Amino acid sequence: FEVFAHGGSNQWGLDFNEEGDLFMTHCRSFYGGGGTTHVIRNAIYWNQANRNYGPLISSMAPPFAPGLKNFMLASARYDSGEGGAGRPGTTAVYGGHSHVGTLIYLGDNWPAIYHNHLFTHNLHGHQINHQRNVRTGSGYETFHAGSDMLFSSNPSYLPVDLRTGPDGAVYSIDWSDTQHCHNPRTEVWDRSNGRVYRMQWAATYKPRSVNLRKLDDLSLADLHTHANEWFVRTARRLLQERAAQRPLDAAALGELSSTLNDKEQTVVRRLRALWTLHATGSLKHDELSSLLSSPHEVLRSWAVRLATDNRAELRVKPADLTSLAANDPSPAVRLSVASALPLLPADDRWKLAETLAARAEDAHDRNLPKMTWLGLGGIANSDPARALRIAFTTRQQGLADSIVWFLAKSAQGRDRLAATISDGPEDMAARTRDILAFAMENETHIKPPANWKKAKARFPDADSTRFLDAVFGNKEARGNLVKQVEDSSLDTAQRQRCLGLLRRLGTRVPSSLISRLLESPDFREAAVAMTRQSDDPAAAAAMLIDRFDHLDTELRTAMLETLCSRADLALPLLKAALDNRIDRKNLTSHHARQLTSLKHPEVSRLVESIWGRTTETSRDAQEKIKRYTADYRKAPAWSYDVEAGKTHYQRLCMACHIMNGEGGRLGPDLTGTWRNGLAYFLENIIDPNAVVGADYQLNLITQKDGTVTAGMIEKDTPTSLMVRTMTDAVSIPKTEIVGRKVTPNSLMPAGLLDSLTKEEANELLRFLTSDD
Repeated sequence: FEVFAHGGSNQWGLDFNEEGDLFMTHCRSFYGGGGTTHVIRNAIYWNQANRNYGPLISSMAPPFAPGLKNFMLASARYDSGEGGAGRPGTTAVYGGHSHVGTLIYLGDNWPAIYHNHLFTHNLHGHQINHQRNVRTGSGYETFHAGSDMLFSSNPSYLPVDLRTGPDGAVYSIDWSDTQHCHNPRTEVWDRSNGRVYRMQWAATYKPRSVNLRKLDDLSLADLHTHANEWFVRTARRLLQERAAQRPLDAAALGELSSTLNDKEQTVVRRLRALWTLHATGSLKHDELSSLLSSPHEVLRSWAVRLATDNRAELRVKPADLTSLAANDPSPAVRLSVASALPLLPADDRWKLAETLAARAEDAHDRNLPKMTWLGLGGIANSDPARALRIAFTTRQQGLADSIVWFLAKSAQGRDRLAATISDGPEDMAARTRDILAFAMENETHIKPPANWKKAKARFPDADSTRFLDAVFGNKEARGNLVKQVEDSSLDTAQRQRCLGLLRRLGTRVPSSLISRLLESPDFREAAVAMTRQSDDPAAAAAMLIDRFDHLDTELRTAMLETLCSRADLALPLLKAALDNRIDRKNLTSHHARQLTSLKHPEVSRLVESIWGRTTETSRDAQEKIKRYTADYRKAPAWSYDVEAGKTHYQRLCMACHIMNGEGGRLGPDLTGTWRNGLAYFLENIIDPNAVVGADYQLNLITQKDGTVTAGMIEKDTPTSLMVRTMTDAVSIPKTEIVGRKVTPNSLMPAGLLDSLTKEEANELLRFLTSDD
């Protein structure tokens, strides 16, 4: 089989519009946009965690080159919202984010205003969202249709699929359970029921009882003009199954060919016939070829798709595709051509990519520059000079930037880029320099490219030049960065940039510098992280511990993450906790796990003296849930201090979770989740490791110097790992890594509530379950 496209998140629904374009609904990702996506062949889409992309995708982009975030986006750019029909966008980012089942209505019972519109279940909103897919450039943009189709106030209405029936009504099923997540503890599931619904337009509804298997081939062909797409699709499937067993009736094939070639027929009917002829292996070569010059763009587009449907036996000459790329006025046709790029031999692929790149009018199309890149990227390294010629002549800036960024990943590509920086036109050279620096942002020790001395001499004062010079191993450049950070007469922004470069490069810095930086609000956050790079770790740790009570919540979290990363930093922290100079409740089981991974005897002994046993069984978790539920229910409402609960949330949760647009993105967004109730929060807080997706599993990275970094892998390059911790993103050279352990645990620590008193736990839970 052929993979049609890559990426996305929890796609629980697929359907085609009347022109045969594919749409999926899914869990909304902050990175992808909305919850509906137009799916294009050979595209690579955003994914939920925005990581683990293939080599052609840059998941991030610098401000000067936004097109470098080159994965494909959702066609919807808005939030579905929760709370009932007619209330689109009622929560900021993730509200109603889980979409289950997709239906594009092509039946004959509902009124015409719903024709070709998309409907999907909004799981958390207990409703059916209603959307319109509007042709925009080469693809579509998905809009809310103004009001939603159905809303239920019953929390047990959790629908999972919907389909149009032969009667034109829409049938829906639900699982009738309040569990949204995939909890493996079977005792929390209600599998005793489930329901089927029919949504009909009463004024025109009539039941139908059909059995199309009884019809002959010609009768099935005749159904291709039916007003209800259910009959067309079922007839097509039956004809395809029969064609796999025996020759189809010539009269049926004649009927379909007549419809396809009848220019008086509607485009939709001609498409129906086209798809069935193709599916049954009955589409003649001359019929397909003639469609390449049809006056209708959708027919030309489908001729390209079907002519390239079998990559082992293309039914169109590459020269004809190149001609379409050069001359066809339709961006939709050019999109079909671009999606066929990966199927072609290298020589033809180069010619076609060059032709697509020359279409200046596609510079701002949301699909075409990216699809051209995805087709070209696989061969770019085979001829870097030719790839750069495309980059430096195209008007499609996103395509150009992707080529430069990708070539920066290889030694031969960097040699080419350094030559451009040295001798190219100034604007082009400066942009190339900055993209090269962006591509190297996670690297620490790379051999300098040829011509680097000449290239850096052209732009000696640029920040990106200084960074690249340091990455390329210039010790003097690294020392100059330290001097610039120390120089208080320099501009604050410049000193901050230099400090950021030192952090990324892992350069050792004097503890005296860290002490001075901790006194300045402009540098305090970076100084906390720089403690790992101090030339006197014990002194640096003492500085942080002495200031702990005066730091805000975010800096305290960052400080604890830093001090738990190395034994020489952890020992002063643990002794301070035992001496009550730091309140032990600030240390969670996440810190215990990280500290234990240091495998330092004294650190392990002190950890055990503070926490004791750090693992729990499922039975332990269930008993805790019962106890916290009982305590919460028994406490009178007047005893809750919601503001105190917010403070607990900010201290314990905000570093990893967004709520109402504020917080970190290591865990799920909590906006609107108050609706899920007490049980939802207790299950996830007390037993966070019950189900952990691969993208959220905890990685423990051990370096040669004993540093242990706990987090998620954000980027994995041939030379480095970018690890996202609870407070920071840390680049670790692979040459420094001596161990990597992937645990089945969530980054969210078990035992989170153990650091709180009964009253404080109730305050936190009250805050989480309140819509105030």
